[in-house]
Amino acid sequence: MFSKKQIAEIERIASEDLSYIGGYTVDGKATEISILTVSKKNLLIFTEGNEHTGFKHIRKRHSYYSYINYWVLNEKDTIRLDNPSKFHPKMMPIIDYVKIAEVIYKEENKNITKNSKPELFDKYSGTYIYDNDHKEMYHLLLYKDTKIVHTMFPQSKRKNQKVRTKYGKGTVKVETKIPEFTHDLILPYENEMGVPAYSILIRKYLAELKERTFIQKHNDSGKVIGSVLLGERNITFNERFERGFMNAMQTSDLLDFESVINKLDKGEIKGSNLKKV
Repeated sequence: MFSKKQIAEIERIASEDLSYIGGYTVDGKATEISILTVSKKNLLIFTEGNEHTGFKHIRKRHSYYSYINYWVLNEKDTIRLDNPSKFHPKMMPIIDYVKIAEVIYKEENKNITKNSKPELFDKYSGTYIYDNDHKEMYHLLLYKDTKIVHTMFPQSKRKNQKVRTKYGKGTVKVETKIPEFTHDLILPYENEMGVPAYSILIRKYLAELKERTFIQKHNDSGKVIGSVLLGERNITFNERFERGFMNAMQTSDLLDFESVINKLDKGEIKGSNLKKV
């Protein structure tokens, strides 16, 4: 959260420099209170922000293409994977976010009954139609008695990936190993410490012209200790992982893979079935 001093400074800058209105400022030296834009109609202020407030917070937590895993403490004092709602994948960060905020910022949309921190924020809840057919309920939180945006997010989680494991999907990476002559796609599933507990490995053995798919199990340090072979297919020598396939692995529901991870995690696939790749 911003301090009272920071809030006052943001309001001062916004009132003195009208060039922010309707424009977008990109500054390599921006601080967390730097203003990105001020909306034309309602003069809503979007700041650079940080992990907990402002545009950076909105983008990292709610953008469809943000692959950061968030963890929360539940009622039993155990940590579980969070699932923050995501914006439509075609929305342009900040540009579409401003459009949504402008539409739902209305006195009749002020949400008093479902505002968990009314002493800190003013909350507005309203619908916005994107691309002529995508109607969604959004929530906008402003710092109390200001027009500084704290956060904004869709109510529904219908754009979220379905996840059937307690681990968070990491980021896809591709690497070629020489002299092993293999081409690998690796997708980790991480614990709350960001350490891989399991991973999907799709390996192209270029000398054999074979592709094999594995679920790998990692130890507490993230080192691979074994794997389960899921299948194999023939390939040509020139086959490599294309960007479209990498994106599909990153953004698609991978419930069949996650089912195997769950079985490994529950001990339903015994250690004797685990082999080194």
